[in-house]
Amino acid sequence: MTDVSTVALNMTFLMTLAIGFLIFLAHVLIFTTMLMMAGAAHLTAVTFTALWDRLRMAGVPNYRSRSARDRETRLAKLRRHGTTAS
Repeated sequence: MTDVSTVALNMTFLMTLAIGFLIFLAHVLIFTTMLMMAGAAHLTAVTFTALWDRLRMAGVPNYRSRSARDRETRLAKLRRHGTTAS
């Protein structure tokens, strides 16, 4: 017959390993979820920024019919802020 204290020690050790493994899997799942949420937020921000810039340009009436000096000034401002005009 086996020693009861050895069985109890083995069961405690194996349960500790199992709980540690479950905690590890939970951390992997949480980290992956946070990375996916950050990526989705970044994609949303880039999309809204692009749409906002396009709508802002569309709101300027007769942009192409302005004088060359006005167009150059506006393009210089856009380049300074890191955007481009199409």
